[in-house]
Amino acid sequence: MKHRTFIKSSLLVIASLLIINLFSGYTSDNPSLAVMTKVIQDVKKKMEAADWTKADKGDMLYNGNQVRTAKKSLAILKFKDNSIVRLREESELTIHGEGQRGTMTKQAHLYKGSLGFDVQKQGNEKFRLSSPTSVASIRGTKGKWSSGNGYDTLVVTEGLVNLRNLVSNNEVDVGAGFVGFSDETGSVTSREATEQELNQAANAAIGGTLNELKLELQDPEGNKKELKLRYKQ
Repeated sequence: MKHRTFIKSSLLVIASLLIINLFSGYTSDNPSLAVMTKVIQDVKKKMEAADWTKADKGDMLYNGNQVRTAKKSLAILKFKDNSIVRLREESELTIHGEGQRGTMTKQAHLYKGSLGFDVQKQGNEKFRLSSPTSVASIRGTKGKWSSGNGYDTLVVTEGLVNLRNLVSNNEVDVGAGFVGFSDETGSVTSREATEQELNQAANAAIGGTLNELKLELQDPEGNKKELKLRYKQ
């Protein structure tokens, strides 16, 4: 009787340890970095040294895992720090993580397509978006990241992002309301985003539409100044 009780207790301990390792998000060898919170239509995932398989809501994603979406498909990935990546249709990315919890560097490497991002303030951690051509360092911001055929586009709706070209190592800071461009020739530039670009970025990042309200203000001396207010609807 005591022997059976001991076995039962041991199995419960082992099961508990497995559950902790699965959901705590950090193991010594290959920590879980994110979870699939939504899967629409045809979404597949790939573990290292394995074939592509169907992705489902609730699937855990680890260092080196890949995710891809087919036409009219969407995958939403939620990282341990509550940052959100919305992988748009016909896109493919790999997620990476280096370091320990609290000082980890997380990276979403986009091979093709586009994604919306809503990255939380990182504290001592780092969050990067990358492609074969560029890397965007994010501290906490929202926007859209697109890549394909050696050309990257970054639209920022909130916060500030440093965009660096991996060919020339040149970089530019892209602030809220601006769009950055980086290509395989080594060029990296930015300009003010159009209202359409901001709306598309807002929809990609958080599923809403960013609107702009323009107000004309006048001080007691009669000087006029235009004020732009952006809000999500």
